[in-house]
Amino acid sequence: MQTDLHSEEFWKQESQQDMEVILSVTGKDNEQIIVTLSEIINRFNGRLQASRFNRIDKTFNGLFYISLNLAYFGPFRACLESLNSNRLHFEFSPAESRSANDDFERDRINFEIEIYGLKDSALNTEILSVLSENQLVIDEFSRKRYICERGNNAYKAHLQVSTDFILDIDEVERELQLVAEKLDIHLAVTFDDDELQEAI
Repeated sequence: MQTDLHSEEFWKQESQQDMEVILSVTGKDNEQIIVTLSEIINRFNGRLQASRFNRIDKTFNGLFYISLNLAYFGPFRACLESLNSNRLHFEFSPAESRSANDDFERDRINFEIEIYGLKDSALNTEILSVLSENQLVIDEFSRKRYICERGNNAYKAHLQVSTDFILDIDEVERELQLVAEKLDIHLAVTFDDDELQEAI
């Protein structure tokens, strides 16, 4: 039996922990949809556990496995639903089991990106744009404040990104490094060579 996101039982069960939902998105003619979703998830302190995204010509569809604090779910949902139109549609459903996460992770190339020297906790839109343009989806995102060499507060971020597409990782890294140089931050990309070759 499917769980109702509005039912009292569901809210009671989830009230003591982060809730997990699956967000489905369909639409067309929206090149920046991944950037938009990433920014909104980040704004509400959510975590993207896994994702699956496909684009054919101008039409796209995706599934996003998201966890976030229960207190933020209402505003988060309202924010996304306010974007619904004849070209973009969001739907929510509860994540019934962790097995859903396993299905998302098959046959994907995974990368890790470390960023140092961010001025604030938010991820720069220029970086999100490079990831989106290369069909890379953020699966995990964490950040931490630290004191940089200049004695100022700064943030470091760790991203795990993945894709179903074949791509030139060296070219992606060059694009990211150009953005990092422009923003005066430090960035490093790491990946598993064996996994990359197997996926290709």
